[in-house]
Amino acid sequence: MPAKTTNQLFSTHGQFLDASESTESDFRAALNEVMPRIYKMGYWREMLVEHTQDASAGYVSLPQYTDSIIAAVIDNNAVPTRSLWHDYKLFGTNDQDTTVLNSFIDDGYAPTYRDLDSSSEYTIRFNTLKAPYSAGPAAGTLTARYRRYSDATAGSGALTGEETVLESDSYTEASNSMAAIVFAADFTGAHHDVTKVLSLRWKDMTADHPVRIQAIYKGPAGGGAATDSTKDLILADINTSNGVSRYRRFRIGGTDSTSSAHMLLKRRWVEVDSTSDLVYIPSNSILKHALLGKLSEDNADAQRAMYHWGVVKELLEVDTDSYRGAAKPTLHIAPDGVGAGMSGMY
Repeated sequence: MPAKTTNQLFSTHGQFLDASESTESDFRAALNEVMPRIYKMGYWREMLVEHTQDASAGYVSLPQYTDSIIAAVIDNNAVPTRSLWHDYKLFGTNDQDTTVLNSFIDDGYAPTYRDLDSSSEYTIRFNTLKAPYSAGPAAGTLTARYRRYSDATAGSGALTGEETVLESDSYTEASNSMAAIVFAADFTGAHHDVTKVLSLRWKDMTADHPVRIQAIYKGPAGGGAATDSTKDLILADINTSNGVSRYRRFRIGGTDSTSSAHMLLKRRWVEVDSTSDLVYIPSNSILKHALLGKLSEDNADAQRAMYHWGVVKELLEVDTDSYRGAAKPTLHIAPDGVGAGMSGMY
C-alpha cells in the first residue's frame, strides 16, 4: 500500500488506542513504539529502497532514513557486504588501511555524511530546505562541536594532519538559536578554519522543517582564504525535532574519482513528530494488530499481546509472498557473499 501520513492513519487506527490516550500526539507516540518492532520483523515490500551515491571517497554513508545494505553494485560490479568485527581481522580497523577491499566493510556510525578534507579549512553553514527558503525553523537550537586549525599547538598536541589530542581539550562548541538565523548563514561567531566536525545535535526544532548543514570550503589549511564551491560538503540533513547526526558508513576499495555505488537499502524507522510525517506500512491490518498488541502489553495481558504480535508476523510473511507474485527466489549458496557461489551446487 502507499505511504500514509500520521494524520491519515490516526483517522483509521486511532480507535485502537487506550481511551485515555486518544489524541493525535498519543497516536504518534504509539507509532514510535510499535513501528520499530515491525521494521525489524522482515523485508516486506515497503521496507526496501534504492539509492545511488558517489563512491570516490572510498566509503559510502547511508541516508539517515535507512538502516543497512541488502545488496550493492559498484561501477556495475556486484560487491558483497561484510560484518563490522569479523572482517576487521582481515582488512584492518581504520580508514588509513591501504588494503584493496573486495567488499563493503561495515564501519559503524560517523557523525557526518561526508568527512572534511584534513588538508583544508571550512566554515559551518546551514540552509533551510523548506520553501520559501528565506528563513530557518522558528524554534530550536543547533549545536556543533568541531576542531579548528588555529587550535593547533607544537609537537604531539597538534590538531593538523593525522595528529589529534584528547577530545576534551581540543574542540570548540557553538550553539545557534534557529530563530536568529536566516537562509544560507554561517553559525553566529563561526570560525573559518574548521578542520574536523565531531558532532551535530539539535533540540526542539520546528516540526516538518528540514535543514541542511554544510561545510563551506575556505582554502588550504593555514594557507589563507579561498573559495571553491566544488569542494563544499554536505554534513547532515535534519528533519526531526530532536536528535544527533549519525550516518552508518561502509568502507570500500578500488574506487576512483568517477566511482558510484548503487544500493538496495533497508529502511530505518524515523520517529514521527508531526501530522504530515509519512509512515510506510505493509497493510492496515498489520498496524491494527500491532497497536492492539501494544494495548495488551500496557494492560499486562501477555497472552493476548503474544497473539497479536504473532498475527503481525504471519501477515508480514503473507504480504511478502503476495507482492512477489509468480517470481520465486532461486536457492543460491554463496558463502563469500553476493557475486560468489559454490561450483556444482544449485
